[in-house]
Amino acid sequence: MDAITEGWAASVLPRRRSGAHKWSVGGVVVVAGSPQFAGAAALCCAAAGRSGAGIVVAALPRSIAPVVVGLAPEVTVAFLPDGESASVAVRAAEAIGERLERAGSMVIGPGLGDDEATENLLAALFGPPRNRGGIGFGVPGHGAEASGQGVVASSGRPVVVDADALNWLATKDSWWEHVPSERLILTPHAGEMARLVTLESDEVVANASDIARDAAARWSQTVVLKGSPTLVASPDGTIRSCPTPVSLATAGSGDVLSGTIGALLAQGLSPRDAAALAVYVGSRAAERVGERYGTLGLVASDLPAAIAEELCSLERMGD
Repeated sequence: MDAITEGWAASVLPRRRSGAHKWSVGGVVVVAGSPQFAGAAALCCAAAGRSGAGIVVAALPRSIAPVVVGLAPEVTVAFLPDGESASVAVRAAEAIGERLERAGSMVIGPGLGDDEATENLLAALFGPPRNRGGIGFGVPGHGAEASGQGVVASSGRPVVVDADALNWLATKDSWWEHVPSERLILTPHAGEMARLVTLESDEVVANASDIARDAAARWSQTVVLKGSPTLVASPDGTIRSCPTPVSLATAGSGDVLSGTIGALLAQGLSPRDAAALAVYVGSRAAERVGERYGTLGLVASDLPAAIAEELCSLERMGD
């Protein structure tokens, strides 16, 4: 297990070339938020912007767009069609896929909820595999989904999977067999990981490194197991670790991490490097905020600006 160090973080930090523009720097499409959890989408988008993404596109229901844009005014919005049916979800996935053509990465899951509309949208984006106990893919709609291939598989872009999208995957049988290798960065906390690997949360905590390593190898995807410390496990069996301040035990900190990873992916970092750098700067940002507000006073909206300050410090090391 390798510790994530400041020197390593500075060495992989993205650099902008002269003449860069917002799309060449890297765009992120964020599929997040719902009426109950509009703030999750805003936190994710704000973190992506503060972590270097040139443009952040939020794929949102029209009802929550004013909230998200009000909190993160730099965000552009792709309005998703209203409705809970599978056909509406297919149209929404097509609209997301169109935005993803110019972007470098996608984040799926923060604050999506677990209703029928979310179920259908995730099925359209991922494929869909059948519920546990079934075999292979379910009966899809049309277009890419008709061949069992959703936007996640067909886009060629790396995808951060968090929160409600993780819980959705946990209900699907052998989902990893239907996703290209090294395409996803999954960011579970212990409870979400327990659902993904059908264990109890305390077992995950007690055997975190072994479970993260085994899952990354079995799924052939990068796994960020959030905890103390946070672990970044790669399909080749390597693990990087970073101490995690207890102040990050607050609602929304995971949404910020997902947005940060998405931005670093969009700027060209590999999944393992993007995940490890995001974990490092997020932890350092929490320590920075803690100097002002202490352990108890940090809230997730403090983090994006502090992450930008940490990235600035790393950038100066290389000047």
